[in-house]
Amino acid sequence: MLVEKIECRSIVDQHEWDRLAADLGGSFFHCYAYAKMESSRARVEPLFVNAFDQRDECIGIAVCTVSSPKIWPFSHFCKTATFSALPATKGRIVELELAMLNILERELKSRGVFQIRICSYESPNSRKVLSAFNCELSDRAEFYIDLSRSTEDIWKMLKSARRNDIRKARKLGVESRLDNTVKGVRQLYDFQAESLQRRGILFDPFYTPAERLQTLLLDTNRAKLLVSYRDNVPVNAALFGLFGGRAYYLASGSTSDGYRSCGPVHLLWTMIEMLEADGATSLNLGGVDGPDDQERGGLYSFKKDFGGTAIHQPGGCKTISLFGARLNSILTACKRMVTH
Repeated sequence: MLVEKIECRSIVDQHEWDRLAADLGGSFFHCYAYAKMESSRARVEPLFVNAFDQRDECIGIAVCTVSSPKIWPFSHFCKTATFSALPATKGRIVELELAMLNILERELKSRGVFQIRICSYESPNSRKVLSAFNCELSDRAEFYIDLSRSTEDIWKMLKSARRNDIRKARKLGVESRLDNTVKGVRQLYDFQAESLQRRGILFDPFYTPAERLQTLLLDTNRAKLLVSYRDNVPVNAALFGLFGGRAYYLASGSTSDGYRSCGPVHLLWTMIEMLEADGATSLNLGGVDGPDDQERGGLYSFKKDFGGTAIHQPGGCKTISLFGARLNSILTACKRMVTH
């Protein structure tokens, strides 16, 4: 199955695009709403890509965002293309995904892109494809829970410590509720900032305004937002992306009281129960960067404790224009001088 041509557009019909993405087995990171959310920043535009075979049948799609600096000539030669996932293709064929990226490289270079970044969310073929695409790889794993099993079986897969955390949260009166509202989004942002500040990390909340995130993701059923309460006081929240019967853990945050009362664990278990009731097939608990041995005591261990199957999906970065890279290094140096 050969790729005869590709088409790249910044504007597509939302319903037609999502139908095609679903037919090709695409994930949340291929859907229209996610692409529009990712391109909410200034000087960033979405790019919707179709690949066609010799019979003019669409056999693959890809979504990326192209960002450009403000000032010419940097704005023309120093663009960056970011893919959240590898292309979605018929049968998830490695050769087809690679063929699309090779053709896309030429197209993006002609548009002034100097660097391609591929995050490889929901992309099990990433190691093979990105290695063949000559990317610089970064270690990463994602954790999948098979929701075709019964709730009882999934419960048994949890480590005993996590089951005890859920029981503790229930005894303390923690409740996790669906809250697809602007207020809920703002609470999520506040909890994220608080969580990271506890670790000494400055946090700039989502670049997407709460109202826009609600309109793009929550109102279109492309996401669910859960908030946990203790004594009717919100203590933690998490956002999950939804597409094609699959869910993805996107973002979360918690207060100190939320952690002490095991709110995040309670929320995640509540989400698993909700997804099962809705007939979802899988939940991706999200990625962990770095090799396994550095993560076993932290986030890696937490996700494994929920019975998630770890699949190694490295991300990749590739410079496709040396001229653009040199210009970009000048731009970076100038920014440093202004900052200091």
